[in-house]
Amino acid sequence: MELDLFGKRLSEPQKPLLSRKQVQEARKAKIQADKDAKAAKKHAILNGMSERTTTQIATIETTASFPNNGIVMVDIYRREQNAPINPNAKNNLNNLNGNDSAYNGYLSPATRRYVERMMSVWLTSIELNNELKKNSKEVNNEKVFPTFVTLTLPAVQLHTDNTIKDKVLAPFIKWLTADSSELYKKGPKKGQKKGFGVTVYFWRAEPQNNNKIHFHIVADKYVPWDRIRDQWNQCCEHLGYVSRYANVQKHKYKDGFVLDTEKQAKDVEEMRSISKSAFETGEIPNNLNETFAKYLKLSINYNEVLDNEILEHAAFEKQKATYQKAFDCGFKNPPSTEIRAIQHLDSVTAYVIKYVAKKPEEKPLGKNQEVKFNEALNREVVYTYEDRLNPETGKMERIEVNMQYYTYTTEEMKNNPESCFKKQFIDRKIKGRIWGCADKLRGFKPAADIITETDEIGRTYIVGRKITEINEDGQEIQKTVETSKIAVPVMKYFTKIVSYREIFMTEQDGKTNIFVSPEINPDHPTMAHIDKMVNYIGKEEVERISREVGPSFEKMRGKIIPFRPEKMGYKKKPNGKPAVIKHAKVLQDNSPELYRQYMMFYSHIFNCLYNQAA
Repeated sequence: MELDLFGKRLSEPQKPLLSRKQVQEARKAKIQADKDAKAAKKHAILNGMSERTTTQIATIETTASFPNNGIVMVDIYRREQNAPINPNAKNNLNNLNGNDSAYNGYLSPATRRYVERMMSVWLTSIELNNELKKNSKEVNNEKVFPTFVTLTLPAVQLHTDNTIKDKVLAPFIKWLTADSSELYKKGPKKGQKKGFGVTVYFWRAEPQNNNKIHFHIVADKYVPWDRIRDQWNQCCEHLGYVSRYANVQKHKYKDGFVLDTEKQAKDVEEMRSISKSAFETGEIPNNLNETFAKYLKLSINYNEVLDNEILEHAAFEKQKATYQKAFDCGFKNPPSTEIRAIQHLDSVTAYVIKYVAKKPEEKPLGKNQEVKFNEALNREVVYTYEDRLNPETGKMERIEVNMQYYTYTTEEMKNNPESCFKKQFIDRKIKGRIWGCADKLRGFKPAADIITETDEIGRTYIVGRKITEINEDGQEIQKTVETSKIAVPVMKYFTKIVSYREIFMTEQDGKTNIFVSPEINPDHPTMAHIDKMVNYIGKEEVERISREVGPSFEKMRGKIIPFRPEKMGYKKKPNGKPAVIKHAKVLQDNSPELYRQYMMFYSHIFNCLYNQAA
């Protein structure tokens, strides 16, 4: 027997999935029925009294969203269409997320959350609807197989960020997305595919430590590493970067091979890590240097760990083999690309998000500065202090000399920039666009004349459109025309409405009162699951983490329930690290009904993105 958050027994029968529209109609019908039932009583009470009006002004929905690493609960305020608008809304705490203009050239917090959500929904839909670990690496435009690649410039950057994006990145993406059925008819590539039919992709630009721009790209088709490198180098040569690289390398090796000891040391550490993993698992990765692969095989066969001398020799041979290969082609094929194998990861989504939604690192505050929450201003501020001599005591005292908003609205930055603390970052800014993606990855955004319907588990459909006609009197009238139901992707996390409350305003004798209804239509299975997760993690930890988000989150009754695999009964990995547990697995083990809905939601997203029948 399962109990809800209040200790009451959960009802057994499952409710059919209702659309949001049907739920809203049911609410209205219930309210109207209650009004009708009490009409006579109200009339008697109000008889002889001044007229009282009651208006519903808003609905508060308590929602639970299910990102990859936990559960997030918040109250969402939905104002009724004709309700009065709060004139102070623009200064609401919810807008104090840091001015985006302060992040010009960097990924702002709001944009980072948007990108993280969009990418998480896309990649989770692929992981749940594709057995990536069983899929073979093959060029096949019918198969969805994520490829994650990093693209760098072979030589010192001489052009602006925008020029490189326009002349190098754009042609590369055009090649990736070209029709995969078209072949080269002549030349050295005769018979090879001109493109790979990538339909969904994402790119992110950021500076390297040497300040050169580089790009991370996620594409939804398998593309061989050699084809990627060949094409990227061709695109780089549009601006002469491969030729400049070749000239530098020819000068460096004018007297023959020279060992790069710094690179050798890095290779040794990488080989040591690979060797340790292979020794524990008995599995040798593919695409290793021939010498290193041979030593690794002997290490496993004889059950002996490779020592430093052997690793240094393997790194030397690897570097020499790379030099010889580069020398043979005149240094015209620089190692400007890196493909990351992601199909064998515990979580493709978590791995990729770490790179593409990385937050910019802020420069530390000065020794005489600190960020504190100001209760009077109800926000974080930066205080600046000076040590000054107190003439009365003869002692040095710390005196506040300046205070600036750490979080502020766009309006405040525009009208009083001196009062706003301008963040500074360690890495240089990127000029122009920082990221881009295929249009369909942004998800469906309906036009003004499109009517949509969202069901109980978040699946969205087009169900009609609004048309304007001229009636017999020559007046414009608007009509609703039903259409066949069309599934569309909305790139949001799987989200459930846990319950809702209604806000009413009454007016009588010039007095206005606001009251909030009790919770209506609680979702008992979701509440029971959330209660179980809180019990696993601990109420105190949940409250502590939720408070750290900030006051605006607290005002929304926000709650974050993170995953703690060990507390939830999942064992550590053999290497001692916590297990990587996907949200689908947690739901499957703890709430079969929510798991069923979760899988249906992500099947909907996948089918919409890849035009498959639902």
